[in-house]
Amino acid sequence: MKKILCTALSALMLAPLCAFDWGGKLNTTTKYQGKKFGSLFWYESAGTHAWLTTPIGERLRFAADASYEFRYDQDGDIVKNIIDINLLKLTGTFHVGKTGMFEFGAGRFSLSDATGIIFSQISDGIYAKYSLPVASVSIYGSTTRLLNSHDVVILRRFSDTTVKTEDASTVYVFGPSYIPLGFSVNIPSAFLNQDITIEEWTCIDFSGDAYHRLYGTLMLSGPILSNLFYAASTTFGTENVSTISNLTKLSLSFYPIKKASVGFSGVYASGSNGALDPFRGFSSQTAVLASETAGFSTEYDSKIKAMLSGSYTFLSKVYVSSSLALVFACPETVSYNGFQWRLDAIWNIFHDLQISAGMYQYIGKDNENDKICCSFGGTFVF
Repeated sequence: MKKILCTALSALMLAPLCAFDWGGKLNTTTKYQGKKFGSLFWYESAGTHAWLTTPIGERLRFAADASYEFRYDQDGDIVKNIIDINLLKLTGTFHVGKTGMFEFGAGRFSLSDATGIIFSQISDGIYAKYSLPVASVSIYGSTTRLLNSHDVVILRRFSDTTVKTEDASTVYVFGPSYIPLGFSVNIPSAFLNQDITIEEWTCIDFSGDAYHRLYGTLMLSGPILSNLFYAASTTFGTENVSTISNLTKLSLSFYPIKKASVGFSGVYASGSNGALDPFRGFSSQTAVLASETAGFSTEYDSKIKAMLSGSYTFLSKVYVSSSLALVFACPETVSYNGFQWRLDAIWNIFHDLQISAGMYQYIGKDNENDKICCSFGGTFVF
């Protein structure tokens, strides 16, 4: 990693100043959230980003993004000042023969698995992809040790997944040590204009938890009609090669008119169901907009979720989206847990100024997991 960073910085110093593109962003978010309207807690976030990008020759490009963020949570009276490097990446693209293409990326950057649930985060690593018209193959390897745990939460077995209270005042808290490795094969238009994706992820634990994880995914995706698309995937995972769990996901996207979309998605994350064990991904992902309790987390584990969503863009400036979802818990048997709704709006006042507002609510069957949140935000880009 040190060699990669040194190479990137050396190449950057040699790049002509006129090729630099740089900018920044100021953003703020205010939330009022809690179990019910009468007992809402104030949450505030304000931050700034600075970024730059520059070509290096004809085939290479360097990009970086750094940020500072202030966070205050009235629930616990927690104050955080966070400094992070969100992007530090050298990329390259090379033609191989008449139809081949080789791409690589090295440094710190964001990457997601095919499902968007198992692995979806920034990491420090190397990515390579070789593409032909009939198929593409990609590999990925990284380390999580240098990540800031304020911003990247990795699901662990024994240790707490969040930053400890005593470390909240520290601007940079190093993450647990894992080595995620990924391998993917994509076959576009394999049959009837349908794509096939096969992925394998291995997450090797060097943090002391002895919590090694392996996932294998098969995905089919493509058009059903000219304005109706689908993606269906199933993943089998294992922990320390001693359990078998399953994550199955189906999504439909329908575009009835211009600037409008309607979607449906269903997700099953196994519990102790028959021969299956509870599923757990690698990156923390919010599955439901609920309050956590001892027997119910907001992650994709032991749950079934069916969601209907829609969006529309007014006058090319105002984007409105909404969703409704039913949530079932399935630790051993399937039982109804709750219902959630969400409404968001984004107004692009100018090309560099944006304001947003949103509201969501989770209504649990026994009120223990109830949650309501109202949020307001603004972003200025320069």
